[in-house]
Amino acid sequence: MPKVVIDNDMTTDASNMTDEYLITKQFKTSAEFSVFVEKQAADTNASLIDVIVGFCSKNNIEVESVKKLLTTSLKDKIRVEAEDLNLLKGEKSGKLPL
Repeated sequence: MPKVVIDNDMTTDASNMTDEYLITKQFKTSAEFSVFVEKQAADTNASLIDVIVGFCSKNNIEVESVKKLLTTSLKDKIRVEAEDLNLLKGEKSGKLPL
């Protein structure tokens, strides 16, 4: 059964909530967030980058906010994905264009 988090603190000012706060309310660890991203990518046949951007867009948060929640493994997978899509400036991959 999924864990439910209820925030009944009526003193919380919405304008003071940071993106990091909003993300960590949903995911307690970087491993949880990374598993979520990889599972969503597998279930929807989307790229990891698309899943992260979609998550940020849906929750109205900046993409840069999630970098603290990316595991080293997920960062490596995103880097490979970005290299395959030629999204990294100045990076040269060792692949032949076949």
